[in-house]
Amino acid sequence: MMTWTVPYLAETIILWMISILFGYLIFSVVRNFLTPRWKHPVSTAFSVLLLFSSANIVVYPEELTGTVGFFFCFILIIFLLFKNEWYLKLSAAISIFPVVVSINYITQDIGHLIWVYAFDRTPSSIVQTVLHTTTLALRLPIWYLLYRLVKHWLSYTVKLLLPRMWIVLDLVALTSFTGIITVIKNTETAHSYTAYPACVACVFTTLGCYLCTYMAKTVRSDMALETFQYQQSYYQELEQNQQTVRRLRHDMKNHLNIIGTFLRDNEIEQAKEYFQELNQEFASNLKVYCPNKIVNAVLNSKEQLALDSNIQYDFQIDLETSPKIDDIDLCSILGNTIDNAIEALRKVPETSKRALSLKARYTKGFFSYEITNAKANEVLVKNGRFLTDKTEKEAHGIGLRSVQTIVEKYGGDMDISYTNDTFTVTIMIQG
Repeated sequence: MMTWTVPYLAETIILWMISILFGYLIFSVVRNFLTPRWKHPVSTAFSVLLLFSSANIVVYPEELTGTVGFFFCFILIIFLLFKNEWYLKLSAAISIFPVVVSINYITQDIGHLIWVYAFDRTPSSIVQTVLHTTTLALRLPIWYLLYRLVKHWLSYTVKLLLPRMWIVLDLVALTSFTGIITVIKNTETAHSYTAYPACVACVFTTLGCYLCTYMAKTVRSDMALETFQYQQSYYQELEQNQQTVRRLRHDMKNHLNIIGTFLRDNEIEQAKEYFQELNQEFASNLKVYCPNKIVNAVLNSKEQLALDSNIQYDFQIDLETSPKIDDIDLCSILGNTIDNAIEALRKVPETSKRALSLKARYTKGFFSYEITNAKANEVLVKNGRFLTDKTEKEAHGIGLRSVQTIVEKYGGDMDISYTNDTFTVTIMIQG
């Protein structure tokens, strides 16, 4: 029968506290990736326990079976506890587990080396307890640091990257994991410390995969700047119109006197012409297509481009309620597709045939968008991608590929069709 002495009880309590904190830190890191399937405190405690059980792996040099077995258990637990798309759950498991293996190996092996070289394998029971507890506790500050590092940008990455991008990152992380378990398997126990550099490299490689989000953020910043420029132009013209209205109102008495003089002298035609000119002065160049100011800003800007290029345009907008699409993404969809259409229309020799039709609607939770333009140039397609026929390829912008990326981000569908003289882009997004 086991005797519950005070030292043994204290050791058990401390180890349980370390285990709970370790499991909770793993859970917190995973939660930056994924959404828990259940949010009840009991479910959270159960999740912490399962994650600790699968992550508290003892990694031995020259041994492989246990590590691989725990890896598959970790994947199953992630799929059980969280409710996101399968590729996100797989990415979380493949990215986090190699870090678990690397950190566990180093902290455990440090304790082993101290046990061998400092105490010649014969420490007292108290020293063994302290040594074991300390090596386990070493994991806590490391995982807390990792949690703080990924907390601010990992959730943003989840929203930004597409499934195929996650698959690429998975391949990099899986390659790193394969490399580390191969190094550990081929490391002799007597020289176990020689695997440390590979473990550290594994951690940095896995985390470094997600530094690509900074590149994505740069692209996002450029898109946000473009959206701001649309809005700035829109509000500047709005202010100019308001100044014109204020000036005309100030001079209204004089205008009415002039019209009255024409009417008194029975000069009806002159009165009509003067009134028509006055009416044009009051007319605003800005159109309000819908309550969404971003859409209004983009469409007014592109409308002016169409007018400058002698393009007949028809914008049919039914967006009384804004779709659940980020303003920057919505601006990019509108801006890029209209820019591509106007670019193609400028190449149509006969200005009478330069026609642009745009329809946007949001109803019953579905955003539908269709833009059709006349064309004269040949459509170039290579490996399923539409190419520009510009001399300067880099000047083409992010174009249709950017639009396709945004549509995929929201789980929507995009279809491109064309005939000898028309080109049509159709988009459908639910949400």
